[in-house]
Amino acid sequence: MWDKIEHNGQEVWVLPVTAYGPPVPETLWHYIGYVCRHGADAHLAGQSRRFQQLVATFHSEEEAREAGYEEGRRLADQTDAATA
Repeated sequence: MWDKIEHNGQEVWVLPVTAYGPPVPETLWHYIGYVCRHGADAHLAGQSRRFQQLVATFHSEEEAREAGYEEGRRLADQTDAATA
C-alpha cells in the first residue's frame, strides 16, 4: 500500500515493491514514489515529481519505505530551494 508523510509543506508518497515476484522469507524490496504539493493531482504532468529505486535492494519492506521517504524528502527540499 502507498504510505504518505508530509515534509516542508509537501506530500511524499512511497510504495515498497518486491524485487523478484511474490514475497518469500528472503524477499528483497525496491520502492517507487512521488512528491507533490497538498491538493495536487499527481496524475497530471507537472503536478508531481516521481522517483524510484529499482536497482538497489532493501532487506525489508520497512527499510525500502524509509529509503523512499529519505529520497522524497531530498526532492522536496530541492523543490523548495528552487522556488525560493
